[in-house]
Amino acid sequence: MDEKILCIKGDTLFKDEKWNGLMTSDKEKYLSLLKEESEFRVRKDLETNPEYKQVIAQVILRYKDKYFLHRQVKKNEDRLNSLCPLPLGGHIDEIDLTKGDDILETALERELHEEVLLGSEILKKTYLGLIYIEDENPVNVGFVYVFDLDGVDVHVNEEGLEDIGFVSLDYLKTNTEKLTYWSRIIIYHL
Repeated sequence: MDEKILCIKGDTLFKDEKWNGLMTSDKEKYLSLLKEESEFRVRKDLETNPEYKQVIAQVILRYKDKYFLHRQVKKNEDRLNSLCPLPLGGHIDEIDLTKGDDILETALERELHEEVLLGSEILKKTYLGLIYIEDENPVNVGFVYVFDLDGVDVHVNEEGLEDIGFVSLDYLKTNTEKLTYWSRIIIYHL
């Protein structure tokens, strides 16, 4: 918790409007805002400070009309244990800051390869939007991408996660109680 992670002031992020859910209009504007106005701060100072929003990289893997789903069984955030995240991802660290590279894209790639073994090729990357929920833990904002793959060779590679596999959108919509809070919103934008 002593590492520095990327965050943005809530007043800066929501200077034009505050939303709750997945922001898909003006999404490029908000992505630029994250790149230009974010800063690194110590994570433990941000965990309970709603003045700052921790920036979270989120990648959804899709093969044709199926989506990769996994279960969180034992991780740091107890409130998410036993729930199934649709996106893979996490915080953006200072190691993602490399000269000349897009820090957000670098973080997406790092998080993806930390969390899964990916044997399939990425065919296309689509930016879906920014997600934020005003709930009992309103300290995170996520930028969400969908990566289209050429196959289903994907397996979790991180302790505390387990594979479920590729599932249909209908499966996701009929099993929302098993999904993480962000996933419950994202599925209606796929």
